[in-house]
Amino acid sequence: MGEPTVAFSFGENWQKYLDAMPAGAIRAMTNYFDDWLPADIAGQRFVDIGSGSGLMSLVAHERGARVTSFDVDPRAVAATTRLWDRAGSPDNWRVLSGSATDRGFLRSLGNFDIVCAWGVLHHSGHLWDALANAADLVAPNGLLWIALYTKTAHSRRSLRTKRLYNRTPKSIKPLFRGAYATAKVAKHLILYRSLDRLSRYHEERGMDWRRDVEDWLGGLPYEVSSPGEVHGFLRPRGFVLERLLSAIAESGNNVYLFCREN
Repeated sequence: MGEPTVAFSFGENWQKYLDAMPAGAIRAMTNYFDDWLPADIAGQRFVDIGSGSGLMSLVAHERGARVTSFDVDPRAVAATTRLWDRAGSPDNWRVLSGSATDRGFLRSLGNFDIVCAWGVLHHSGHLWDALANAADLVAPNGLLWIALYTKTAHSRRSLRTKRLYNRTPKSIKPLFRGAYATAKVAKHLILYRSLDRLSRYHEERGMDWRRDVEDWLGGLPYEVSSPGEVHGFLRPRGFVLERLLSAIAESGNNVYLFCREN
């Protein structure tokens, strides 16, 4: 289901996010990070594949890890660099330009104790190649923390929506996003009779739901996978599933934590 042409800059969207980062975003991401990863990662090698805003990398740095961040989008690299600058341009955190599908680049990085690719590989256009590349970065006994769009009966509809958005003239895109966001608000009112979940949206990972609307609509390439497919792909490569959080809707991510055996 991958698209050969990318018509959307995730990095531009991340720049907008940083321009108006929600209050408490770093704390929220820290809480999420600590919920999934060991308490003490000081000195461990951490790579953030498709680092985007750099928020995940920042938290890893603050937790004492030796961080490598990279992204294929120059604007995302610039966004991550903004947080690297904010952290004082530390020597133990490097920000690079590179792709999860470039095996030569990845081999040059070495191995890592924690490999993170949160909501990234399904936008590479070559999901399984990118996942294999990410897995190859994990050192023995290391962790692979990934989030991938879930496969549902509505995944093809989602792909059609994304294609339509990307074909829409730039001047019309704000109206498209507004209509989609309005439908999202209406859905919350119908299901929950409240907008409390949207008002507290940033509390999970520090995200902004309006920025996530633009990210989701624009997000091509777009590929989906099921937990069974992911587990079946990684298990023969020596990975054991430690934790899985399954998505409910087709727009959601299944979040996985795998450990690589010796």
